[in-house]
Amino acid sequence: MLTLQALQERVVNSELGQEWINDSWMNQDVWALTDLGYTEEELKISGIRNLYFTNFSLPWLKLLAKLTAKAIARNKHSVDIIRSRNSQLKQLDEFLISTGYTQPQLLENTLLQEFIAKNRQRQSTINYITKLWAEEQWLKLDYISIKLPIKRPKIETIPEEVLHQVYENFDLFPAPLERFFRLQIILGCRLGELLKIPRQCLKQEGEKWFLLRWIEKQKNWKFYQIHPLVAELILEQQKFLDTKLGSNSDFDKLFCKISTYSKNTGSRGNRFKVEPVYLSEVLNRKTIYAWLKDFSEKAHLKDKHGNKFNLTSHMFRRTKASIMAYCEAEDEYIAAVLGHSSLDMLPHYRKRSLERLEKEANAKNYVDMYGRVTSFKPRKRRYEQLADIMEIKVSTSLGECHRPTMLGDCQYRYACLGCGYHRVTEEDKPKIEIDIKNLETDLKQANTAGKKRTSTEINRLLELLKTRLQGLNKINNLNGD
Repeated sequence: MLTLQALQERVVNSELGQEWINDSWMNQDVWALTDLGYTEEELKISGIRNLYFTNFSLPWLKLLAKLTAKAIARNKHSVDIIRSRNSQLKQLDEFLISTGYTQPQLLENTLLQEFIAKNRQRQSTINYITKLWAEEQWLKLDYISIKLPIKRPKIETIPEEVLHQVYENFDLFPAPLERFFRLQIILGCRLGELLKIPRQCLKQEGEKWFLLRWIEKQKNWKFYQIHPLVAELILEQQKFLDTKLGSNSDFDKLFCKISTYSKNTGSRGNRFKVEPVYLSEVLNRKTIYAWLKDFSEKAHLKDKHGNKFNLTSHMFRRTKASIMAYCEAEDEYIAAVLGHSSLDMLPHYRKRSLERLEKEANAKNYVDMYGRVTSFKPRKRRYEQLADIMEIKVSTSLGECHRPTMLGDCQYRYACLGCGYHRVTEEDKPKIEIDIKNLETDLKQANTAGKKRTSTEINRLLELLKTRLQGLNKINNLNGD
């Protein structure tokens, strides 16, 4: 039997344990997260200040939970991760008490799999502690991680009919919150990233505007080029802060705390009836969640079936991804805008986009430089109106340019036909046919004059145009079928 004393001896002899076992915190059941290295800003945004171990019944598991928390903080995982894993270890404590398996040596594979089966989110925590505890030789668990079947992620976007309702009722929000949610859907930021945007976040170079953003997955700050209308929105918010908090205020975030608390009643008033008070404090997640919940009720948001629609902050980000996929933005561009560390999630957004596009059989089609029919061109819808602000496509003298603006200046200027980002539709067919005839005339003249270099260039352009024309003819055949 592994006693608490024997476990403590193992901890003392381990690399990390000998550093932590004599820490005064180990005798305390409430830990301030600032003492674990988390900043005041992180705690204000998350709305969590302390980590609690008061509800653990098994002393050996409480000890391991504290050591695990120290390890998580040491690896600089987020506040949400440390809170979540500590909560799941508490759930493991309750599960072991309820089943009667209270000794550490009884934690065998079948028991742990039963614990995971009740909530699959627990698997990542069990995987983490199994590796950590074994490496430090605190406790070796008889556990075999089972690869669970991969489910298609639930991509909760805002349906178009609901998005229309949201935009119609945006003015219900106080002006700063309206700007906040407009920015989130335009930028595709995670909530925490948006809350961290500094007050002085804009940079202008000529006519171009750039926004300083924190990228959570990459743990760094980056400047991103933004549309002038987005810059205008941010400038409005900066002016608002100058008015409400004072231009000399040392508050350094773009969005401040919004309070509807009444001193007279000692409670919070109706968010959409009480004039809010703006404080020089960081706006936190809980406040955002509460406003969105009340907004869904106040605006009577409903889906196309007439069911109530509960709006969440992350839906704005997912909707941004779906809009970009819908408008045929490149995967790398979508990943860069959203701050994804990999392209794994993008096929799911792309699939959702294609499912919607396939329903538009009578719409126009795009053809690229290789003659491939790439997608149905969406009708002028509300999603496409948003795409205009996102600068996902630009009209050219022939067809459209789909090159992401974040890639910088175009090296193919005045040579769109040879660019992989160029697209044409059936509307361009008459012009292509005219250009082919004109080029064929020019080719005869060049051959007669013996201008080989001119003939070579004309043949190259003819090939590019004829390839596009073949693609457009494919569309006619498909429509005929």
